Amino acid sequence: MSKRNTDLTIYILLVLLQKPMKGYDISKEVTRISEGEVKVLNASPYAKLKKMLERGLIEITAETNENRKVIYYGITDKGRETINKELKNLEILTFRIKKTLEVCKYEE
Repeated sequence: MSKRNTDLTIYILLVLLQKPMKGYDISKEVTRISEGEVKVLNASPYAKLKKMLERGLIEITAETNENRKVIYYGITDKGRETINKELKNLEILTFRIKKTLEVCKYEE
């Protein structure tokens, strides 16, 4: 059985589909597109981003070192595949739920 991605992972990938972003902007955008359902604490996106880097879902697209280090993250092909796989899994789950509800409806 494959490891299921967390909602936060999927939302981060969705955000990065738009364009590469720095961690703080990723956090704000995740909260916005999830309509407040997923809130990212200031420190938590970096631990999650590190794990996603290790899994190859995202990559560092740019770094600047003028006064401070600013890292921009972008989505990889593997990250895009992960979103598509998650969508397919949700479609299958939705189909199974509807099918089961129909069967239960007729048994009442």
